[in-house]
Amino acid sequence: MLARWLGLAALAAAVLGASGCAGVGSSTTPEAIGGQLAIYSSLPLQGPSAAISQQIVNGEKLALSQAGGHAGPFKVGYVSLDDANPTSGQWSPGITADDAKIAAQDTSTIAYLGDYNSAATAVSLPLINAAGILQVSPASPYVGLTSGLDAGQDEPGRFYLSGQRTFGRLQPGDVVQAAAQVALAKKLGVHKLYVLDDQDPFEVPLATIAAADAAHAGIVVAAHDSISTPAGAVYTGEIEKILESGAQAVLFAGGGGQGTIALWQQLHSADPHLLLLGSSSMVSESFTSQIGAAGANTYLSTPILAPDLYPPLGQRVLGDYRRAFGGEADAYALYGYEAMSVVLDAIRRAGSKGNDRQTVIERFFATGERDSVLGRYSIEPDGETTLARYGIDRVLGGRPVFYRAIDVPRASPSTGG
Repeated sequence: MLARWLGLAALAAAVLGASGCAGVGSSTTPEAIGGQLAIYSSLPLQGPSAAISQQIVNGEKLALSQAGGHAGPFKVGYVSLDDANPTSGQWSPGITADDAKIAAQDTSTIAYLGDYNSAATAVSLPLINAAGILQVSPASPYVGLTSGLDAGQDEPGRFYLSGQRTFGRLQPGDVVQAAAQVALAKKLGVHKLYVLDDQDPFEVPLATIAAADAAHAGIVVAAHDSISTPAGAVYTGEIEKILESGAQAVLFAGGGGQGTIALWQQLHSADPHLLLLGSSSMVSESFTSQIGAAGANTYLSTPILAPDLYPPLGQRVLGDYRRAFGGEADAYALYGYEAMSVVLDAIRRAGSKGNDRQTVIERFFATGERDSVLGRYSIEPDGETTLARYGIDRVLGGRPVFYRAIDVPRASPSTGG
């Protein structure tokens, strides 16, 4: 059983109450931080993402427990923070910033595991980076966190106030997701594709990359439009353009809210044969349970594969998870387990300098051909994982259900910034 760090929990509560105007130190080479280290996690533990986040947290706890609460000669404690607004259940930029400040101001912090949402990482990363702390996300696929490819202005540089890369992610990013979507379109026999996004700056680059990949793959891209998707929206004009274009499929990058549900229903009503391809942000029963007959034509990309597609080590850990927590787990638990495990490994490989933040960062970025619960991977200089298998979900009984895996050949993009 993982030891409880009451002292750290008390510190978290105290700093949270006083961190509204608190600054974060900018030193990237702090002194060694003693024999007791802290690893923080920040995820939305309430609302629609709560079940997923709890699996990730439990995976992190399990990895630390199986390591005996140690990495090399150092005792390691764990603090799980919630970045969700208790009223809305959605992740909150202000609470995310508070979480990052708590971790940054704790002199024992050696690593920060988070976030689940790319937009949350855009908030936390500058704060964690300025403090010279390693950040590992089990998710956060936005391309601009690691690369300048089709990203926002001054990205990724604006996230790295220290000038040094300190962030890595374990789920394949937007470049892999876009390639998987295009590979799926090819497999479905799509010759002409219509690309849409919902104007979210963390989704637009995915649509842009997918459109370019599709054209490169010989698929005619009829158009790439950015549309607003408020609740109650009517898309008559946009749907007319799509039908007139002769596109066989629509690829949409965006969230799965009420506006997107209406878009899906209206597209299917206008053309019951139109294929509807969606991004990983839409993989939620709250979306799939409301799209009705459109579900039969829906294909959603996801980094979460069927459990039996992970290596034997992953199967063993899922079994350990069932015994430890009394319930089944998806691969979200494996991403949490590996986020903790790869950090503990970096601390161990740092040897006597496992309590030195800079050395642990260097060891993390030196991760190569690591055999893990997710498969074998390396961490690239920009923080990307070399894992490149993406999944596709179909909709059955109103639920997203794994359909197939797509292996994407990796080609490292320019890091830009």
